Amino acid sequence: MRVLLVGILAALLSRYGITGLRTWATRVATTAGAAAKTAVLLLKVYPMLPSRPLDWVTPRPLVERFRYPTSRGPAEGDLYRPSGSGPHPAVVVCLGVVPFGVDHPQVPRLGQALARSGFAALLYWSPAMRDFRLDPVDVADIASAYDHLLGRPDIAPARSGLLGTCVGGAFALMAAADSRIRDRVAFVCAYAPYASMWTLARDIASATRQRDGVREPWAVDPLTRKVYLHSVTALLQPDEAARLRAAFADPHGRLFGPTLSEEGQAVRPLLTSLGADEAAAALRGLPSALEERLTALSPLHYLTELHAPLIVLLHDRDDAVVPVGESRSLRDALAGRSGVRYTEFTVFRHMDPSKGKSSAIALGRELLRFGCAIYPLFGRPSRRDLAR
Repeated sequence: MRVLLVGILAALLSRYGITGLRTWATRVATTAGAAAKTAVLLLKVYPMLPSRPLDWVTPRPLVERFRYPTSRGPAEGDLYRPSGSGPHPAVVVCLGVVPFGVDHPQVPRLGQALARSGFAALLYWSPAMRDFRLDPVDVADIASAYDHLLGRPDIAPARSGLLGTCVGGAFALMAAADSRIRDRVAFVCAYAPYASMWTLARDIASATRQRDGVREPWAVDPLTRKVYLHSVTALLQPDEAARLRAAFADPHGRLFGPTLSEEGQAVRPLLTSLGADEAAAALRGLPSALEERLTALSPLHYLTELHAPLIVLLHDRDDAVVPVGESRSLRDALAGRSGVRYTEFTVFRHMDPSKGKSSAIALGRELLRFGCAIYPLFGRPSRRDLAR
């Protein structure tokens, strides 16, 4: 065996030389390390997978409160990080609008999974999203959190980025284009993001979605409709907004009481049941302030300023919360750009495989595809390496 190993080493030296052999060995080690970290993340983030043995071989993450400035004043979030001195790659996680509280078990599970796989992960909670509203100020606030996190001495800025799920994925893409950080974002990973509030609002209002070139009925998820109601009425007077939200929680609702303001009358049709063309026309009739807000909430508007060398887009083909056509629009808008990876899945049901009825084989196949999709987050070169 020793003779065989010496022979292999001699052959490698003859082919690559000392420098080449060292480079080859580094690549092999990097690839193996990235694969291991990807596996750790997968096993720890999904509760149905056996992951307890990993607790014995990976250090217990540390959790601390991290303070950063925002447009609303100082904010704090939970920072999950490896126990070593670092420097570690950082990731700001944009959780988006979630129907459960900050103390739900899945929240620390995600933070700990990222920390065990090597990231210092800051969980960003938006006050607006906790109120089921999408607000453009979160774009700058997420960028501020990321900028402040990179200032820590235990962080490796060249390997850091942003990650988001659902609307959080859309906000991660928009925040990564902020001029303060766009040249210091190594990656953006967005799971089930939307591309444009204009097209998403049209689809919600019409309860239809475009898929494979065909417009089809869409049973809009109740959480999606609630966020839509709160977001398109956000600029109205509070009493009027509350009336509209209560009356049109169902698109077939009816409104009674005082006459609406001019702005309220413009918004009202979008809360009823419309066809896709009618919804598009109603959107074009909105007050200018709300039109500007919809554009400011649309990732497609930010792509030219997005400099991250790695963009990972993921979506479920049958997602009922955000139609897959939204991610496909982002993919198409980024076509021809290097470093863009797009993957669709069939069993996760908005990142929750427990909602489906897939076989163990199908679930295993999709988990493997998910691992391959996120592997570049761990195996990516730094900007310095890319420049060589």
